Amino acid sequence: MAVTSTPTSSDFALVYDNAGKTVTRRYSDLKVAATDDNVYSVASSLNGLQDQTLVAVQRRVDSELVNA
Repeated sequence: MAVTSTPTSSDFALVYDNAGKTVTRRYSDLKVAATDDNVYSVASSLNGLQDQTLVAVQRRVDSELVNA
């Protein structure tokens, strides 16, 4: 059985360390066609607006699976 995966939505998050506590800032409605390089570039720009220490940049892609 072959399965086809089609991305349907995507978002990304910036994870910060705020005095020992993890703080996550999530940004939704990301274009699924955006490359990881594009996402990281935007995340780096947004990080420049923060005083907290960036721990991670995370990307989540939701996909629809169809039996081909």
